[in-house]
Amino acid sequence: MMQNIFSGYRWLEWFRTFLSSREKPRTKARSVLRRSLVFNTPNHYLQSFVPLPDNVPFQMLEVYRYLRDNIPDLSDAVWTWKRLCNTGFKLVWSDKVSESLKRDAQEVIEQLNRRMNHEEGGLTHLLDIVYTSLFTYGASAIEIVFSPRGSQIYDVVPVDVWTIRFRWEDGDWQAYQVHAEETIRLPRERFVYIALDRDGTNPYGRSLFRSLPFVIRIQQRLMEDMSRAMHNAGWARLHVQYKPEPRGTDETEEEYQNRLDANLEQVRNQMSDLGVDQNVVTFDNIGISVVQGAQRFPAYYETQRAIEEQIITGTHMMPILLGRNYGTTETYGTVQYEIMNRQVDTINQSLARILERIYHLELAMHGIQAEFTVQPHSNSTADTLKKSLIETRRINALLQLLQSGVISKEETRKAVEQILS
Repeated sequence: MMQNIFSGYRWLEWFRTFLSSREKPRTKARSVLRRSLVFNTPNHYLQSFVPLPDNVPFQMLEVYRYLRDNIPDLSDAVWTWKRLCNTGFKLVWSDKVSESLKRDAQEVIEQLNRRMNHEEGGLTHLLDIVYTSLFTYGASAIEIVFSPRGSQIYDVVPVDVWTIRFRWEDGDWQAYQVHAEETIRLPRERFVYIALDRDGTNPYGRSLFRSLPFVIRIQQRLMEDMSRAMHNAGWARLHVQYKPEPRGTDETEEEYQNRLDANLEQVRNQMSDLGVDQNVVTFDNIGISVVQGAQRFPAYYETQRAIEEQIITGTHMMPILLGRNYGTTETYGTVQYEIMNRQVDTINQSLARILERIYHLELAMHGIQAEFTVQPHSNSTADTLKKSLIETRRINALLQLLQSGVISKEETRKAVEQILS
C-alpha cells in the first residue's frame, strides 16, 4: 500500500483528493491566489533537469509546505529546529590582525549584516528564512546582489527553493530558477545553495518530512474519526418517545397520519425552544429519558501516541522535547539534547563557512585584507554545573603545565580562551 501511495504522481493525486475532501472552497481559492509556479509549470520544462532523490515529483515541495503550515506536529518540529539552530555567529580574528584593522573590518561587516535582506530586518531575519526553508524543503538558497558600481555587496536575498532546478553542465551542477514558462540561469559566483542530508550524486537536499506523508495521512484520518465518534459519545442527550393515540372511528387513515405528524412536530418544537431553566409538561403518552455519554475509547490514546512517535523520529526530534521520556529523567533527557546539538553544530558550521565567504568578499571589495573565521555560538549544555566543573579542571591543569614550564603564557592564554569560548 505504501509503495502505491508514494509512486510518482499517485501521491500527488491523493494529496489533491485529501485537500478537496477536507475543504474544497478554500483549497480552490488558495491555489488561485498563490499562482503556484510548480503546479502550473509544463512538464517539458522539468524533464531536462535532474529529478529529486527517488524520482519524487517536484510537486511534493509544495506538499511539504502545506504540511508544515497545517499539521501541528510538523509545524512544531520546524519551529523547534530553527530556533535551536539560530544561535548567532561570532568572528574569531587572527593574532596578525591589528586592532585598528579589526575595527575597520568589523564596521564593514556590521553594515553588511544590516543590508542583508534589509527590507525584512537584516541578517537575523535572513537566517530565520534560511532555517525555515532548510527544515521544510531540505534546502535553502540565497543570492548575493552587488551594488550597481560593484563597490560592495548591496544585498543578500533568499530564493524560493521550490523554484530551483539543477542541470549538469561543464562538469558541475548549474542551478536554474523556474518562473512561469521561463527558466532563469543563476550565476554560480553569486548563488549559494545549501542542501540538508543530500546524496553524493544528487544536488538536492532531503526534506525533513520525506518519510512522513503516509504517517500523516493515518494521523489525520484518526483525528477526524475520533472527532466524529466523540461528538455523540461525550455528551448526555434527551431521548423523547412519543406513543401515538389510537385512531378515531370517524378518522380516515390520511387524517390520522396527519394528526400524528402534527403532534410530533409540536413536541419537537417545544423541545427545541426549551430553555435551561424551563420544564416540560406533556401527556402520559410522551416519555423523556436521559442518554448518558458513558462510552470511552481507551485505545485511542495508545494509537495516537504510536503515530506521534513515528512523527518524532521522522523529523529527527527527540521525545523529551514533546513531553516523552522513557528513561531516567536526567540521563535520558541530557543524551537527547546533546544529540540534537550535534546536528545543530553540523548545520551551523556549514552556514558559518558561507557567511565567512560573503564577509571575505565584502572586505576584499573595500580593500581590507584580514584573517578571521566565522564560528557559530553553541547552545548551552543541559548540565551547566557539570560543564563549569570540567572547565575549571581543564584550566587548573593548564596552570600546572605553565608552572612546570611545559607551555608558555601565550599558549596558556589561547587554550583558556578556547575553553571559555
